[in-house]
Amino acid sequence: MKKFKLLFVGLFVAIAMMVPAQDGVLAATATVDTSEVHQTIEGFGVSLAWEIWQLYSHTKRNEIYSYLFRELGLDILRLRNIYGKGEDYNFSNLEEIVDNFYSYSVNDPKVMISSWSPPADLKSNGQLKNGGTLDTTETGEYVYGEFAQYWIDALEAFEAVDIVPDYISIQNEPTYETQYWECCRFDATESSTRAGYDQAFDSVYNRLQGLASPPKFLAAEVHGIGFDTFQNFADEFNHPEYIYGYAYHLYHGGDGNVNPDAFNGNLSAIANNYTDKPIFQTEYDYGGWFNTAWLMHNCLVRGNVSGYFYWWSVVGSFESDEPPFIDLENGSTYTINQVYWAFRQYSKAIHSGWKRVGVTVDADSLRISAYVSPENDKLSVVIINIGHSDEDLDLDITDFNMLGANMLRTSETEQCALIGYYNGSSLNIAARSITTISTLEISSGEEGIEDENDNDLNTVDCYLAQNYPNPFNTATTIEYSIEKAGFVRLKIYDISGREIMTLVEENKSAGKYTVPFKANDLSSGIYFYQLETSGNNIQRRMILLK
Repeated sequence: MKKFKLLFVGLFVAIAMMVPAQDGVLAATATVDTSEVHQTIEGFGVSLAWEIWQLYSHTKRNEIYSYLFRELGLDILRLRNIYGKGEDYNFSNLEEIVDNFYSYSVNDPKVMISSWSPPADLKSNGQLKNGGTLDTTETGEYVYGEFAQYWIDALEAFEAVDIVPDYISIQNEPTYETQYWECCRFDATESSTRAGYDQAFDSVYNRLQGLASPPKFLAAEVHGIGFDTFQNFADEFNHPEYIYGYAYHLYHGGDGNVNPDAFNGNLSAIANNYTDKPIFQTEYDYGGWFNTAWLMHNCLVRGNVSGYFYWWSVVGSFESDEPPFIDLENGSTYTINQVYWAFRQYSKAIHSGWKRVGVTVDADSLRISAYVSPENDKLSVVIINIGHSDEDLDLDITDFNMLGANMLRTSETEQCALIGYYNGSSLNIAARSITTISTLEISSGEEGIEDENDNDLNTVDCYLAQNYPNPFNTATTIEYSIEKAGFVRLKIYDISGREIMTLVEENKSAGKYTVPFKANDLSSGIYFYQLETSGNNIQRRMILLK
């Protein structure tokens, strides 16, 4: 009987070893290889094309600027070329908005300008909408020269309000026409019925080289990547060397509402065959918060894109089927939508000049990408669980120290919530969630916007500054302030949460304080310092290197 039991147990174990592990039973494994380098990131961007006047007139626009430009970590702002359109809003509105973009952003902010249509007097149908193409002269030649002059005049008008674009696109969606907004049709090459995008592009490029700071050209910013639309334009340029980067939208070639993976074939086809320039996805907004993050992963990993833009940054009166980042609602209130936080999981942790590096993962439900800073001293990893069950994950990052890195998560009920600090152990990746692990100091969404005067330490209830220097060798300084007199506690913890030292534990008068911290007896590693007052608990990370 005993032999039978042993045989039965052995047979059961053998069968169990042959059966594939089910999700949630064994931990998945992912390996980050920072020596495997892919594209350089140009940045993450949003568009402010149609709702400028509503944003400009909003009573809380400064808070909205902070959310869009500072808290989102925005790298690129995409604007519409409004020159010669006779719109109600004007360049002075743009001037304030872009000034705030430049002042709030800390990541070398850049501006892109796209044209939806040239002025009506340059159009074959004499109007901004309903398609049309470039007008022709009496001898039947398309007015490419006048089109180039339109761009010269437009950029002079932008420069007059201190907006000098880093990128331009001479025509948004050249194959698309509608009665609802501006548009202008171009064929890839000139035909008897439409102007040629190739010749228009060359004309604008050559004229703009006389500027002191010519912009970089993105082309052809087609409506979608299905039906070989992108390839039809990209293969017909007379001077490919004039183009800085390829650009497209995603309104066909997949279905972001149903399955972001539906784009993968077209994304890969372009990435594999157009490797000589950066690729930009400059407009899309379908699919909601979770599919947006999933599609961003696919574009970055399968499409090798360097720049990713979301379309509706803010929406006021305009009817939109897709969620904007921020609903303006009326002139005095606004709502931050969940798609904002999903986008922020990437845009706050990855910036211009960073490089995507290699990742392998053995779980189909986990989509993981990783990015290193230009100096190779910072790393961000974005993990999306597309499944409906939690996944345990062992993350192997052998060539980079991630201990103490922030972990932020967006899910159905969380908005870039700080869920802890990476300590090298297995992670639980919640179902239908986006988790970012980053060595950057990133505030959680729950903290809200920072005070506009956060460098003035006496304007907030309490403030805890980053220690200086950081990293440090044996000695550093911690600065904090309290607005009201009260009890203050300042403690040091190691990465496991064990209390190391109490630096302050007493009543303090209102004011700013500096506290020296000497770590002579501590080993190198990640430590945390925490400020506690009667109404606040603030924690920051510091790095000891001996």
